[in-house]
Amino acid sequence: MANRILPGYVMPVGDKYEVVVDHDGPTSYNNTGTPATSGETINASDLGLGGIELCQVDALSSDGLNYVLVTIVGQSTSGNVGNAVTSVTLRWFVVATNAEVANTVNLSGKSVRLQIRGV
Repeated sequence: MANRILPGYVMPVGDKYEVVVDHDGPTSYNNTGTPATSGETINASDLGLGGIELCQVDALSSDGLNYVLVTIVGQSTSGNVGNAVTSVTLRWFVVATNAEVANTVNLSGKSVRLQIRGV
């Protein structure tokens, strides 16, 4: 999985930072059948941030066949402003069926655009 940071980011916004990335899907999606353990993890440190306060997904995947739900699951980071967490989980779904992508499906040929604000 790759995070391609768009030109002009990471950008300071007050005492926070904003980064917009095109995030490639994983080569083997993890669907355990349980929401708490399915999906893929994006770490704040992967983006040069100490914590993530907000992560938004713009529209559909690059091929229009999938959408992503973001879950804030990482541990709170101490000493940071607000309730920043160390990571978020992305769960991929199929637009046509609203079913979560099956286990081991290769999603690396598509991407989603993420807007992340952190510290």
